[in-house]
Amino acid sequence: MKVILFCQNTYAFGILAPIKAVLEEENHSYIWYIQPKLIASFPFKNELFTTSILDVQLFKSDVIFVPGNEVPYYLRGLKVQVFHGFAGEKKGHFRIRHYFDLYLTQGPFFTHKFNELKAKFKDFEVIETGWPKLDIYYQNDLDYTEKRAHLLDSHKAKNILLYAPTFSPSLTSAPYLLDEIEALAQREDYFILLKFHPLMHAKWIDVYKTLAAKYPQVQFVTDPNIVPYLQLADLLITDTSSVIYEFLLLDKPVITFKNISKEIKWENSLHYTNLGPLVDKTLQHDEYAAARLKINNAYHPYTDGKSAERMVHAVQHYISENGVPEGRKLSYLRRKKIHKIFGKPIQHPFNGNKKVKISAAVITFNEDEHIYPLLENLQFADEIIIVDSFSTDGSIEKIKEFKNIKLIQRPFVNFTDQKQFALDQCAHNWVVLIDADERLTDGLKNEVLKTVHSDQPKAAAYFFKRTFMFKNEKMRFSGTQSDKNYRLFQKSKVHFDTSKTVHETLVVHGDSAVLSHKLIHFSYKNYEDFKAKRLKYTHMQAKELLAKNKKPTLLHFLFKPAFRFIKHYIIQLGFLDGKKGLILSYLMALGIYNRYAVLKRLQKKTDLK
Repeated sequence: MKVILFCQNTYAFGILAPIKAVLEEENHSYIWYIQPKLIASFPFKNELFTTSILDVQLFKSDVIFVPGNEVPYYLRGLKVQVFHGFAGEKKGHFRIRHYFDLYLTQGPFFTHKFNELKAKFKDFEVIETGWPKLDIYYQNDLDYTEKRAHLLDSHKAKNILLYAPTFSPSLTSAPYLLDEIEALAQREDYFILLKFHPLMHAKWIDVYKTLAAKYPQVQFVTDPNIVPYLQLADLLITDTSSVIYEFLLLDKPVITFKNISKEIKWENSLHYTNLGPLVDKTLQHDEYAAARLKINNAYHPYTDGKSAERMVHAVQHYISENGVPEGRKLSYLRRKKIHKIFGKPIQHPFNGNKKVKISAAVITFNEDEHIYPLLENLQFADEIIIVDSFSTDGSIEKIKEFKNIKLIQRPFVNFTDQKQFALDQCAHNWVVLIDADERLTDGLKNEVLKTVHSDQPKAAAYFFKRTFMFKNEKMRFSGTQSDKNYRLFQKSKVHFDTSKTVHETLVVHGDSAVLSHKLIHFSYKNYEDFKAKRLKYTHMQAKELLAKNKKPTLLHFLFKPAFRFIKHYIIQLGFLDGKKGLILSYLMALGIYNRYAVLKRLQKKTDLK
């Protein structure tokens, strides 16, 4: 059975990990799909994973497990919602969005509700299995006794409190309990853990991080997995977060503020006050202990630690009875929503035999912010070569998290020298050589695969057209509309011109062609970054001109920068890009001026020798 573990948020990792373990044990194949924003926090980088919808299209899955609300309708496979919590009182928990073939429910309360909806819509099935994230609680391989004792002893506290509010702006208590939490932080008898949902507004994350830094009795938790902290805590403080039910299932007390549940079996306050007295009272006398049993039986009666196993076996049985769905039919508006979130399906994805192998190569230096998305983007290649100029920003440590990367560290002489070296290290004749701030789109990757594996005659080298990104917005003019570079070629038919040291030039022995899909170029992070990059290039260009004995004149300082600005802003329609077109045109002109200013300084130093 081929399975996609589909993650849109970090909480999905803890939910799907037990399913992954069962898949491994039973020798099923699987791939993780994660949103690009999750790469840094993804804990399984040594496993097969992707951020590419094309990759999961090509995977041709039998099952897709989704702890979220959306999944692309056009993917092959049984689409299964496994849920991301127990908050049945929240708006949307029982909303049918028509993306799923099967709902695997946590317990009788949820099963009853979804069976009612099944009778109404008649286009999905419901099976009760339990919730996989809770399996770990019942498998006796986690013991936090020692860690808990250490925390209490080191902070001279008597109890551990966990504050974990919901992120929903209309329901969260975070803005209102700040003073109350701070008052608790000043007491020595409590140690407080702060664990916020990844979708919590950044303002409140920053405020509570500041609070934690101020008081030794407070720790702000950044680990996306809340399980250890639920185990450590004696008491949970929250509002309408679904984590309530996870904590109740551990048979421990909860205090909420303005909870909207219709059936509350814990301490709930209608006012954001008196947190300290409520904590004291609840820890001294847990009056809701008996009521928790009723909730546990309705929400999750499974204590055998085998919910993930039941889920895997449930989908196997479903497929044996009904086959594997090729996709789901949706309304136009729902299809449009999926396209906005995940993109449109790649038409005619490559699914033939791989007749040759592809090498991918990149030169890097201090590319910390690009490394994760870069390396994931190149996973379609048969080998990935990184030639690094001794980065000092953490890039190397991130590269080493991936198991299939060949890392070579080598001093940087110039761009041509470094790229030729990288090319020489490639084991395969077909090479994709990109910059660290470039990304292949799904459409472009598909076109590359179709091109190199085609039976048709092939060019020696292929240009990639590029989409220039100004921060996170596309540039459409300013000269970027004609931007293209060689990025795919046959190693045996190309080499770099060693006389060009900055803007490296590929010498091609044979025909060239242009692929239709575009490469994304994330060159402009912010004004200062792009300016520094341009000045670095122009300094190197000045050295190249000095070696050729070029001498700057008034023409170079006045007319060339002015013409470069006019070219980008007027001739190449930069004014249609608004402010970003003006900035780009100015920086390109500044680069020309700086090139000759540096050349003049270098010339003077040479003349003095």
